[in-house]
Amino acid sequence: MVREIQSLLLSHKHFHLRWLKARVGYLGNECADQLAKEAITKGDPFLLPKPLPYLKAEIKSATLSIWKDNWDNGETDRSTHGIVLRVSNKPVGWNREEIMFVTGHGPFPSSLQSSNT
Repeated sequence: MVREIQSLLLSHKHFHLRWLKARVGYLGNECADQLAKEAITKGDPFLLPKPLPYLKAEIKSATLSIWKDNWDNGETDRSTHGIVLRVSNKPVGWNREEIMFVTGHGPFPSSLQSSNT
């Protein structure tokens, strides 16, 4: 659709696109606003998909929610769960080595021996 519009604009030199300040009474702009509002309320199938930043935020939120649910209700890594109580995209204040030491998960002699037995 965009390519078709571009082609029409290039082939008809008397058409000009320019920015107009909103809500200042331009008849064509008012008509376009009204048609857009009608399309939204009627669920017009020709509406463009949601913007990429919105979709990214929705995916991030859904992913974090699933991760939180798995973290809170999972059955593995409960020793780590006792230290890192909630999931977040932000640092927890513990570095990897500290968490490995406190939970006993890592390249420690006790961990190495239990995996060999």
